[in-house]
Amino acid sequence: MNHKLLLILFFISSVTLYSQETDSIRNNNIYDKIYSDKLSTEREITIQLPRNYNLDEEKRYPVFIVFDGDYLFEIVSGNVDYMSFWGDIPEAIVVGINQIDSRYNDTSVVDNINFTPISSTANFFEFVSQELIPYINKNYRTTNFRVAVGHERTANFINFFLIKKVPIMNGYIAVSPKYTKKMKEYLAQYLISSSQNIYYYLSTSNEDFQSISENVLDFNQRLDSLNNENIHYKFQNLVIPSHYTLPAYTIPYSIEDMFSIYKDINRIEYDSIILKLKTSPVKYLEEKYEKIKNHFGVIKEMSINDFIAVEQYIDEKEKFHFFKDLAKLATRKYRETILPSYYMGRFYEETGDAEKAMHIYRSAYNMDDIAGITKEYLLQKADEIAEKYGY
Repeated sequence: MNHKLLLILFFISSVTLYSQETDSIRNNNIYDKIYSDKLSTEREITIQLPRNYNLDEEKRYPVFIVFDGDYLFEIVSGNVDYMSFWGDIPEAIVVGINQIDSRYNDTSVVDNINFTPISSTANFFEFVSQELIPYINKNYRTTNFRVAVGHERTANFINFFLIKKVPIMNGYIAVSPKYTKKMKEYLAQYLISSSQNIYYYLSTSNEDFQSISENVLDFNQRLDSLNNENIHYKFQNLVIPSHYTLPAYTIPYSIEDMFSIYKDINRIEYDSIILKLKTSPVKYLEEKYEKIKNHFGVIKEMSINDFIAVEQYIDEKEKFHFFKDLAKLATRKYRETILPSYYMGRFYEETGDAEKAMHIYRSAYNMDDIAGITKEYLLQKADEIAEKYGY
């Protein structure tokens, strides 16, 4: 083999290896096997890490545990990646469990009295709770917020994590669950009385299997009287999707709604909540971000869009005294920018001390511009005050 051919083969193999490595980095998918003492065998899992996982070694992430991972993983991981890219939900780790050859034994072996897991299903439950979750927590940077996703048999199975005295998961996406006996009773009792903060999503459709649909509709009726502020319960009964296509419709909705508070304030939140506030909009904003931290274990930087939404409320309602509190909050979050000076200047200008507003606007000349608010704009406002009042 001559040198020229060797160089060509080396070049081709190098490009192929580079392409594979690049794909691995871009997709951030890890294909792994865990040996389980509980199951006495290896189990295949797929893990999708956030795109920016390696850029911040301190950041931690919520975890999605996807049952039926052999066909549900891509639906969940794709939507998590897409929504987090646009900032609508926090970045998250997605873990899919391959159950293609073990689905029934993993999820459907229960006793005939209490209808709780026994034998292989009890072992699988212990595998997830005592081996898989600790493995993920040990090897990846996770928060304590976990979401279980299941379909049909696995959608029933994930409820066993909920009805424990202390639930193992915080969020549940149950798509067309094939309820075992007593499960509806256990669930209703738990959701009505629970003191834990739980997100629960349930779905079926007109084209679902009739026995499943009837059971799901019956369970939803049992929760008509649900009045528990700790439970975030949403139900969907769709028209068109079949039993097999339903996950593609309802999983994106469930993920987006579960993390709805994480989004920047949008028109719906502004019209339905902000405009109806009887208390401080600044306090509402602070509590929104504190709730994001407490519920999901993630710290989100307070967005400029949310400051602007509160500013809009203050102007619309003419409650200008709140500008002072907004300026203090801006000082904590955006100290190096002109935002604190802008809001403090607005406070004095709107409450009758134009001269003080003028000086504050001018004092921001050495701060950074932000969100279209520029030093030139503040100096212009100062000049307008000086001209108007002869300062």
